[in-house]
Amino acid sequence: MRTVRDIMRSEVISVPPETSLQELVQLLDAEGISGVPVLDASNRVLGVISRTDVIRYAARQPELPQADAFWETFAAGDDDAEEVYFLSPESSVMVFPSQTMDSLALGDVTVEEIMTPVAFGVDPEMLVPELADFLVKGRIHRALVVDEERLVGIVTAFDLLQMLAGEGRG
Repeated sequence: MRTVRDIMRSEVISVPPETSLQELVQLLDAEGISGVPVLDASNRVLGVISRTDVIRYAARQPELPQADAFWETFAAGDDDAEEVYFLSPESSVMVFPSQTMDSLALGDVTVEEIMTPVAFGVDPEMLVPELADFLVKGRIHRALVVDEERLVGIVTAFDLLQMLAGEGRG
């Protein structure tokens, strides 16, 4: 049976805790990814941060209307977009000029301030069905693979689906 080590990606894009949110957003856009682990200088996992975390933070800023949650629906990474669209909990679309997002004080806030702390990772020898169960029950999108307290890889729900789709074709 396959293990996490068999399907994990060992080259992981990560950030240190002192990274500004502005730098994070630029990295996520440039790499076409939705989130990254936050690591200390010894490659130990401190937490994870995603585009959703940044959006939730921005939603609480006085420059934007207050909302419990909203979803960014414009094309990710389109720096030339003239408008940014958000879907509110009431299912109405709010439109903001892109300058509104640019004007948020994201640069003064660091990843460490809004990241989700992580106290655990998955073992590289965990079986893939156990990993799938872990992702589903935890309602998480990415599992950080840790060996001796150090990050050694990452497996996303998408990676798992790709593996399953590949097995179905065989």
